Amino acid sequence: MNSKKLFGISLFLIGIFSTYSQENTQQTNFWDNVRYGGSLGLDFSNNVTSVIVSPSAVYQFNPKFSAGAGINFGYTRFKRNDVNQYNYGASLISLYNPITALQLSAELEQTFVNSSATIAGEKIKNNFNFPALYLGAGYRLGNVAIGARYDVLYKENRSIYASAISPFARVYF
Repeated sequence: MNSKKLFGISLFLIGIFSTYSQENTQQTNFWDNVRYGGSLGLDFSNNVTSVIVSPSAVYQFNPKFSAGAGINFGYTRFKRNDVNQYNYGASLISLYNPITALQLSAELEQTFVNSSATIAGEKIKNNFNFPALYLGAGYRLGNVAIGARYDVLYKENRSIYASAISPFARVYF
């Protein structure tokens, strides 16, 4: 990188940080701005049982914007062919509230899947992983947001989900 670019980027970053420090004259504790929460998904039907737990924590930068990280764990059992599937992963999430009732989100997630099935008496294992980039919008009321998100990286043959669109319910305290 040439020195002019480095100098320009340095000036830009100094300007941003000095502007932010002028706005935030009151000293606050980092942990006072951290919110904990996440989501829980349950699905019970005749042929499928699915449980997904996704705890996360976000840092509330200001009343409109927060960002953080999360982990996810899931278990799915399909009675047909005795399929068991475990998935786990991590995500980075950002939340933006342009108005109180609207929450926009972007979430980058990497999921790892361990799957086993019994077909014709033979046990077959399949382990794979896939990335997802979810863009979402939801209705927010207090600490709860309900809406839908769309995976822009969705590939039907490389995902454990049936569709690129999925509903969500988030809670942060």
